Amino acid sequence: MPQKLYLVTGFLGAGKTTFLKNLIGLLSGHRLHVIVNEFGREGIDGVLLSEVAAEVTEINNGSIFCTCRLDRFEEALAESAAKGPEYILVEASGLSDPTAIKKILSLRSEFTSIEYMGGICIADAVNLKKVLATARVCRKQIASSNLVLINKTDLAEESGIAEAEELVRSVRPDAVIRRTSFGRIRPEWLSALQGENKETEGPASHLKDVGLMKLTITIRDTMTNYQLGKFLSMFLEDTYRVKGFACLEGKTSLVDCVGADLKISPYGGKPSGCNRLTAMAGPGMPMEKSVRMAAEWYPGLIEKIEA
Repeated sequence: MPQKLYLVTGFLGAGKTTFLKNLIGLLSGHRLHVIVNEFGREGIDGVLLSEVAAEVTEINNGSIFCTCRLDRFEEALAESAAKGPEYILVEASGLSDPTAIKKILSLRSEFTSIEYMGGICIADAVNLKKVLATARVCRKQIASSNLVLINKTDLAEESGIAEAEELVRSVRPDAVIRRTSFGRIRPEWLSALQGENKETEGPASHLKDVGLMKLTITIRDTMTNYQLGKFLSMFLEDTYRVKGFACLEGKTSLVDCVGADLKISPYGGKPSGCNRLTAMAGPGMPMEKSVRMAAEWYPGLIEKIEA
């Protein structure tokens, strides 16, 4: 019996992990294996997905479709196939170019049991126009998808949602588009995926988007949660995404900021890699300068900033 593989893509902060939790719930009762890819050094989504009933493999510090992580992805996929799940769900990094997925699946004999069902791209109804203009991988993610979900429609006006749909059609005219919020998916939407990706694929590996930047910010546990919020607010506008766990004042929080939207929420688990935040930005965005300037306001509280 073939093992069905779904690829989940979407730019930073679009809501992939929330969607994936919903998809896992939809497929409950089946044997699942999830492969999660994080561009940053610290794995966040794997920790969040550990709360659901599925086996999770994490691949961090680079895109699984980049030469720097392609071997690791192939190994994880082969290990997954050998365990015999009914479904393999792959959540690609928000900075990944997934156009070679079908070519990758043709490279090894271990993958002959895998049936590629297609790509699902999660698009942020509020920020899609901005990211399409500044990150070419966003365009490639849409182009290589069969189903595009316009997410966060609860936060957007009708005119903004309609504009997002037109932007998707300008990149992939034949894609099935659905509106949603909170990453919800209906069972019938999966019928749009027939494993027929019509996009012409390129080489089996890709380099990351030229100009995309990543910083790892390590904060000291002597910082307060109030100081953390103030520190982040000083440079968020110059980023696409800031993500990580903060363990301050005896409390654990999930930092999950998209653009200038500051979001720090309580987290009940005990993650590893606390107080290491990953910040990402695009070409021409002065993220590193802004972060270092913000750090000057908090001497002794920022341990290091690593590119």
